[in-house]
Amino acid sequence: MRKDELPDKLRIYHFKLDRILGRGGTGTVYRGIDTIKGEVLAVKLFHANFFKNRSQVRDFAKSVERFKQWQHQNVVRVAEFIDGEEGLCMTMEYVDGPDLRWYIEQRPWNLQERLVIIAQICNGLQYIHDQGFSHHDLKPANILFTRKGVAKLSDYSLCREKFFSLFDSGLAEQITPMYVAPEIIKKVKATAQSDIYSLGITLYLMFAGKVPFEVDSLAKLYQCHLNAVPIHPTLVNPKCPHALGDIIMKMIEKDPAKRFESCDQLRITLADVGRSRI
Repeated sequence: MRKDELPDKLRIYHFKLDRILGRGGTGTVYRGIDTIKGEVLAVKLFHANFFKNRSQVRDFAKSVERFKQWQHQNVVRVAEFIDGEEGLCMTMEYVDGPDLRWYIEQRPWNLQERLVIIAQICNGLQYIHDQGFSHHDLKPANILFTRKGVAKLSDYSLCREKFFSLFDSGLAEQITPMYVAPEIIKKVKATAQSDIYSLGITLYLMFAGKVPFEVDSLAKLYQCHLNAVPIHPTLVNPKCPHALGDIIMKMIEKDPAKRFESCDQLRITLADVGRSRI
């Protein structure tokens, strides 16, 4: 399970905080109780320097109004965005299980179970794309499970409409380096295919058992994303079917046009792999 920590503060606005669920480059997420409604929520307090100016805060607040309308079983529900003296924070559905990072490290290998999880992730990501947004920070820590095993995409800190420029805003640098697509490093337009690349790196870890690029500096990692072709997942872990390894390699093609056109197309292709193993 996630290693929850005691909170460094006991309250923010009308939320009583009882534990830290996670820390990252964009902020800290707490488990909080809404003292007005009595509801348990995840409360994300953004770092003071995350937003560069008030214009970015206003733009994000508008995006949150869109997020609040989202209704999908594989997408974490957003409650509200608060802009006040105690800091900028976003409240979301509290998901009571572990994240995908824990699953990869702790759960025994089961191909069919893992393919079911990926199908859920594809469904959630396709839904976000259908709303006109890209997630921009897809990674194992941002994929959560309920205790019943339902996978949910979380953390919309970098999620923006597809025409939004991550580069002009300075947000591109916030994307976790291991999962960033080559076109983002080159400061070319980020698209839904950029999310598919990030998901491909996640699948590589999930099915090969390690990340595709093991280097000791950010500069080397970026060069790998731009130029290096990783070892085929099946050669790293023979339990990974070759057809599945081929899918993962297509997801992490350097050229976005060579990746899958959509998460729906990816999900259908993955389903074929699952059926061929039964």
